[in-house]
Amino acid sequence: MMKLRYVAGMVMGAAVLSGCQAQSRAPEVVIVEDMPALGAYSSAVKAGGMVYVAGVVAYNPETQSFTPANIEAQTMQVFANLKQVLAAAGCDLEDVVKANVYLKNPADYATMNEVYSLHFPGYKPARTTVPGVDWGRDDILIEIDVIAKLP
Repeated sequence: MMKLRYVAGMVMGAAVLSGCQAQSRAPEVVIVEDMPALGAYSSAVKAGGMVYVAGVVAYNPETQSFTPANIEAQTMQVFANLKQVLAAAGCDLEDVVKANVYLKNPADYATMNEVYSLHFPGYKPARTTVPGVDWGRDDILIEIDVIAKLP
């Protein structure tokens, strides 16, 4: 009887584990046409019904250069890039649930916040802002990463 329970337990365990394996999927890398990642990372990854967008800076894919170093213009370019990455994943800004904003200069907070609010006029996702970040470059003033839910 004990042997039968052991065998039954092993069979049930194997069935449960194989079901888990069938349901699990590897994260899906989001390919963004005309805007490849600037380093050894994916621009965005889909996993578990969510989209995780890597930090986006004010790189203009059309000119292949960074937007001039003023916070208003750079924040606008960052949002243009975010929209492009989210669209490639099948989302838009309304799907964003969390944002992290990294600023080089803490004095840029108010201007960044004004531009940020233009892109989230009603619903505002949870947000953390980290001032005083240094990328080792004078032409990067802001970086934003987001998490969005898939529609």
